[in-house]
Amino acid sequence: MTVTGQVFSGVSAQPSIDSAEQQFTHVVATVTTSGSTTLHTPATGKAVRLRWIYAVGDPAAATTPLIKILLGAEEKYRVYAISKRQLVTGPVDGALIVNLSASGSVAVTALLEEV
Repeated sequence: MTVTGQVFSGVSAQPSIDSAEQQFTHVVATVTTSGSTTLHTPATGKAVRLRWIYAVGDPAAATTPLIKILLGAEEKYRVYAISKRQLVTGPVDGALIVNLSASGSVAVTALLEEV
């Protein structure tokens, strides 16, 4: 493991990159309808940067819908359940969208910022 200047293990030491002290926007929702549901729309000229996303269907349900996580028109994840901490930036003016293949009850929590 090496430390060089402001870089530690290949990650910038700038607070805007990753810091427990930085405040982010929390988006919490229960998505129930099939198709696309917009959870967060950035301000004009901004993009959504996901820091963490969690989405899981009701474990008591007979079937679980396929969950697609999109930033704008860009599909980022296609899963039945997800808990993912990864820096993912969408296109400028692209909303955070959850798409369900069928109606159900999917709990979603996202930690994001607008850049």
